[in-house]
Amino acid sequence: MKLQFNKHELVKAMSLFQRVASNKTSSNLPGSIYISTKDNYVELQANDFEIGMRSQVDATILEPGTIVVGSKYFQEILKKLPGEQVELYKPDNSNQLQIKSDHSEFKLVTMQVEDFSLVEQIQDDNSIMIDGEQLKQLIDLTVYATSTDTDRPIFCGTLVEIEGNELTMVGTDTHRMAVKKVTLDAALENPMRIVIPKRTVEEVSRVLPSDQPVMVKLIWNRNQVAIVFDTVYIISRLIEGTYPDYKRVIPAKFDASAILNRREFASSLDRVYFMAKDMSYSAIRYDWEENQVTLSSQSADIGMVKDIVLCTFEGNPFTINFNGKYIDELLKHSTGERIHMYLQEQGAMVIRQDNNDHYTYVVTPVHTHN
Repeated sequence: MKLQFNKHELVKAMSLFQRVASNKTSSNLPGSIYISTKDNYVELQANDFEIGMRSQVDATILEPGTIVVGSKYFQEILKKLPGEQVELYKPDNSNQLQIKSDHSEFKLVTMQVEDFSLVEQIQDDNSIMIDGEQLKQLIDLTVYATSTDTDRPIFCGTLVEIEGNELTMVGTDTHRMAVKKVTLDAALENPMRIVIPKRTVEEVSRVLPSDQPVMVKLIWNRNQVAIVFDTVYIISRLIEGTYPDYKRVIPAKFDASAILNRREFASSLDRVYFMAKDMSYSAIRYDWEENQVTLSSQSADIGMVKDIVLCTFEGNPFTINFNGKYIDELLKHSTGERIHMYLQEQGAMVIRQDNNDHYTYVVTPVHTHN
C-alpha cells in the first residue's frame, strides 16, 4: 500500500476518531485505526464496544491496500511531521508502516487487519432528517443533565422521542431534568422512543461541523442508532430499558414565580456557588421576597456568603434550597436576557428562558437542616 495525503486534511480527518480510537476497551484491537483504499478515496474506521465511526479522506492512491495501526502514535506522528504532504507506505512483505514527510521518516508496527471489527451498516427502514445545527443544540441543551451513575444505566443516556413532526430530547439524573423540543420538516408515521448513551451524543455534538450547514440522517432499529452526515457514519448501541414518563415530572401548578436578569443572576450565583461547592450537596439557600431574592450559603468549617439579586417576584415570601451545581450548569447553557422561574414552596422548580420557549429545565430542592 502506498498513499499520499495533504497533511492538514489527514490530521483533520483523524481528529474525528480521537476519542473512539483511543478507547482502551476497544472490542478487538485497543486504540486502533483502520485505513483502507477505495476507488478514489481512503476510508478510516474506529470501533469499540459502544461506538463505531467511519469517514473518508482524499488521497493519491499509488498502491491500494488496507492496514490497521495504533491510533495514539499515528496521530502524534502526523501532528509532528514538518511538511505539507504525507506519504504512507507498507510493503506487502512487511508489518511496518513507513510515514514520510520532507526529511522525516517514522515506522509503525501494524496490526492484523482480520482482527479489526468493521463498522457495520444498519438498515434505514426507520429514519428522519434533521438540521445539524438543530441537532447540536438539542444535544448541548440536554446531555449535561444526564447521569453518570452506571448503577442506573437508563439515566446515563438521552431520550430521543418523536411524535408526528415533533422531536424531543431529554436528559435527567433524577435530581434535575432538561427537555428540548424542535419541529421537524417531515412527520414520522409511527412514534419513536430510543435512549442513546451519553458518550455517543457527546461525540456527535463534538464532530458536527460548526462552520457550515449540514443535514443529518438519524437511523435506528431496536438495538442500534446511526448518525450520518457528509462522509461521516457513526453507529452506537442503544440503552435498554424503559425511560420514565418525563412529562409527569414537570409540575403543572406553582406557588410563586420570578423573572431575573440572566447575567445578574449568573454573576450572583457564581459568587455564592464558589463558597458552596465544598458544602453539603452544594446547597444554596434562596430567600424569595418582593422585588428580590437573597442567595446564601454557610458552613461552620468554611464560612458564609450572601448575595442579593433584584427580580420580579409574584407570590408569598418563602425559603428553599437548591444544589448550586444544577443551577450553574443551566445558566452556562442559557441565552437571552431573562430567566423565568416557576416555584413551589416544597417541590421542584421549573426554569424557562426568554428566547427558547421549547426548552424546559426542572430541578428538585435540597433538604438541609439549616
